[in-house]
Amino acid sequence: MLIFPISSTHAASLYDHQDTTVPAGQTVVDVVVVGGDVTVAGSVSNSVVVVNGDVNVSSTARIKGVIVVIGGHLHQEEGADVTNDIVSISFDNATVNSLIIGTGLILGLGAFKLAASLILFIVPILMVAIGRRRTAAVVDRFRNSPRGKLFAAGFFVGLLIFAVSVVLLLTIVGIPFILIFALFLFIALGIGITIVSQTIGEQIRIFEDKPEWARAGAGAMLLVSMLNVPFIGMLLFLALTLFSLGVSTSLTVSLLRNRKRPLNGSDTDR
Repeated sequence: MLIFPISSTHAASLYDHQDTTVPAGQTVVDVVVVGGDVTVAGSVSNSVVVVNGDVNVSSTARIKGVIVVIGGHLHQEEGADVTNDIVSISFDNATVNSLIIGTGLILGLGAFKLAASLILFIVPILMVAIGRRRTAAVVDRFRNSPRGKLFAAGFFVGLLIFAVSVVLLLTIVGIPFILIFALFLFIALGIGITIVSQTIGEQIRIFEDKPEWARAGAGAMLLVSMLNVPFIGMLLFLALTLFSLGVSTSLTVSLLRNRKRPLNGSDTDR
């Protein structure tokens, strides 16, 4: 009914909720039937639309418009003159299963994107609110750091993690290590998005006098909004992932160096 508005039909059109027949020699403009079968032996100047019913087109029929059959079957005899398109959608088990699976995938993808957006929005706020000094120190350290080195380090580390994960995936024993890599990636994304969100929030004048967690939340909101833009968001997420891996790699190397220094110093004192 949305495709073929009622206002476009004429008085000669037929609208019915039962079996309808257009006999030979009769001419109508439209035939729209819901819940019944249609037999066309005459002429239809425009369209035939049938919902939850079958369409039988006789050899004497002349249909100049489209034939749309939803939830039924179309039977056309030889000699029938149909000059436009035929659209037939049946609700058999295969179609219903496809619709259910497709709808489930769409809803599942939407729910996943919503959950991921909420996590990416909440994580920076929690990290800034809970770890104030440590988070501020990390943000200050990487705010003006060379971006090229961080992206390069993130690229090689990500490539290494991907290669090792593919190898471990072939063995059942290596699956737990993949979970460890996934946890490392999640933590890295949390650190990276916190730095980026805090940096973006500091550029918003409205939040200049607000607490740090509020500035991080404003930056995270803007960042998550950009991540949900098709194609652009995918590229932005890839850049954010590489940046996060680079930052996490740099922090890990610094942590390992700081742990080794006291041991070396104690050895020289002895």
